[in-house]
Amino acid sequence: MIVEKGEFNRVLFVGIGGGNDIFSCVLAAASLKRLGWEWNECAFAGVVSPFHRITMRSTPMPGVSIITPESERFLIRHDMPRKIPFISASVSQMVKDEDVYGAVQTYGLSLKRGSVGLAESFRALAKVWDRIVLVDIGGDVFYRGPEDMHVLSPMFDSMVLRGFVDSGAPGLLFEAGPGTDGELEPDAFMEAVSSTDHTIRLLHADDVDAVEALYKQWIEPVRPGRTVSMTIKAFRSSERELVERYRARAKLGVERWYEYFNQHLDADLNRRFYLVDPATIRNPFAVRCANPLEWFIRTQVRQHATNCEAHLQYFRHNGVLYQFLTPSPFFPEEKRKEMIDTALGQQLSCRMCDCQLMFPDDWDALQMVTGPLFCVSRQDGLVAISPK
Repeated sequence: MIVEKGEFNRVLFVGIGGGNDIFSCVLAAASLKRLGWEWNECAFAGVVSPFHRITMRSTPMPGVSIITPESERFLIRHDMPRKIPFISASVSQMVKDEDVYGAVQTYGLSLKRGSVGLAESFRALAKVWDRIVLVDIGGDVFYRGPEDMHVLSPMFDSMVLRGFVDSGAPGLLFEAGPGTDGELEPDAFMEAVSSTDHTIRLLHADDVDAVEALYKQWIEPVRPGRTVSMTIKAFRSSERELVERYRARAKLGVERWYEYFNQHLDADLNRRFYLVDPATIRNPFAVRCANPLEWFIRTQVRQHATNCEAHLQYFRHNGVLYQFLTPSPFFPEEKRKEMIDTALGQQLSCRMCDCQLMFPDDWDALQMVTGPLFCVSRQDGLVAISPK
């Protein structure tokens, strides 16, 4: 049941996709306030990547930490543990210094224990917060299957969706900006939404202006991205359809690869927001999982490989530092081979992790050359390799 208005003591807004989704909680709060929601206080939360080390304050709630303005994010490669920008810390500073719709706290939700851990987190949070509002900008939470292969980042959203539904916590999904971060095309988005229990309402220009002002002051100077700016551009556009150039990115240390594609945006769709019952969303990647590796096996191996947040990332599991040496299929074969060659060369020269995981076809194409240099095992549809 979609609750369009009501009075609550405490409301928690959770950006479910990483990146700018935690800041997009501001747009959700503004829009629901205008719609008729009232609360005494609220908080913003974001998921924290399982592929980085992040400094936060612990809480008694499982998998829930407090993000402070001093929180930092680090790469976890053995040879490159450097600091990288962390938007959530800027949101925490914003909440501390501004009156942002009654926000009093900023949380980070761990993805290290997959949907199973997230379900525990949401059950604990539901004891403190009367309503939980999941926030997604772009539409990747509505990923449908192989027909949406270009979707850039379906992993975090699908894990949170499954964890929230399994928790039984009361709440809904706030969706806006369809397609603005390189996600579902307009027709695909509407097809996915139409099969859910949902309500559609108009965004208000004053709320968009207020969000833009906060974004330019607190987020853009730290780590500018396209999600918020494109949501605002599409909202204000006088054209019905926009065609924007987007890119998929892969990185290994200082090396970068890009693959470009055109994204279509419908301005009318971007002048609305969508309130959705999460339990009615059909997402084949919203699988029950206990960690990122299990999610990867159940989706990328047993269903179909697509662009996702895990490719080329490093993660610690049972005390071992792994790398998903699984370049996105979004890239052409020659670029994928170049990434694999680069990663194997880095591993042999500086041991950037303990073990690399590969798709069998990629390993089989290389083992005649590199096989004698690595210890190899196969399990769960992946090849695990480590230098001898």
